[in-house]
Amino acid sequence: MTIKERRKYQRVKTHNPLSYVCLDDSGKPTEERMGTVIEISQGGLFIETHNPLKPQDVLLITIDIQGELVPVKGRVVHCRTDDSGKFRTGIQFLEFNEKILSFVTGLIKTYSEFINQHG
Repeated sequence: MTIKERRKYQRVKTHNPLSYVCLDDSGKPTEERMGTVIEISQGGLFIETHNPLKPQDVLLITIDIQGELVPVKGRVVHCRTDDSGKFRTGIQFLEFNEKILSFVTGLIKTYSEFINQHG
């Protein structure tokens, strides 16, 4: 039995610091925290944090991409605790960002070339 991949975009492992601000229903900032991007795709992020996030929370996220701080807005899709007690959260991008798209495209290309060369 084969498992069908449900993701729309290919994910790539990374380790980029980020900061995020949670927004309330009126769009006002409620808290600011730090975390780490552990996977990135053209459609969103998978992040690790010390604090839980609620599904449907909207975040203003700033990601360090190759020494440049890149802002993007996202929505929490899911959040769970890992074995170390940290939180793993899926974030869906709510807006398009050319710098993130370019970064992800480059990572996917490099990853694909590596896999093709090393099996």
